[in-house]
Amino acid sequence: MFEKCKKADIIEKTGALICQARVSVGHSGEVLLVIPRAAAYKPNSLYRVVFYDPVLGRVTCRCRLSASLPLPGGELCSLRCEILEQLNQEQRRQDVKIPLEMTVMLHVVYQPGDVSRVPESGVPAAIVNISAGGVYLRAPLTLDKGRRVWFDFQIGGETLTLSAQILRRENAALSSNHQLHYGYGCKFINMLSKHEAALRSFIFQQQRQQRKQE
Repeated sequence: MFEKCKKADIIEKTGALICQARVSVGHSGEVLLVIPRAAAYKPNSLYRVVFYDPVLGRVTCRCRLSASLPLPGGELCSLRCEILEQLNQEQRRQDVKIPLEMTVMLHVVYQPGDVSRVPESGVPAAIVNISAGGVYLRAPLTLDKGRRVWFDFQIGGETLTLSAQILRRENAALSSNHQLHYGYGCKFINMLSKHEAALRSFIFQQQRQQRKQE
């Protein structure tokens, strides 16, 4: 089921994150998880596991986790994950959008007819909201539907270069420095599976934090 899945979150009954896990599927179809040895869980107990699959999306399952087997090096261990029930699935078209106040440097390839060239360093753009499938940006650029843009996105200590295609452009608004900023609804394209898994994990964690604050 999760042949292409590489990452999962193990969740306590309270909703707290126990740890992140690396996912692999054995020849017989059994799901194996690699977790830190320091992770606190009870062997042969039931937990919610959220799988970040590049095809299926975010899939939450009720699972039984076996006792762990230490791996060479001493910091990680491996365990079997028996999937008992699928609780929820959020496919790409159902991706959760989270509001996010973040500025990124937006890049676009120059085309004849563009008002100006974007500097090599990019143009500051504001992320209004983001999901694993797309992003809504505000930027001082005039771009048409179908144009490709890209930007670097920081998750923890990792930098993801995300490419997106513009699906729509919305009315401009004046910024505080009297520049015209257009709104752009974009879908991500050509995303690496590991980047999508990292983005899904980030969004899930942000969503959980926002719920705690409400």
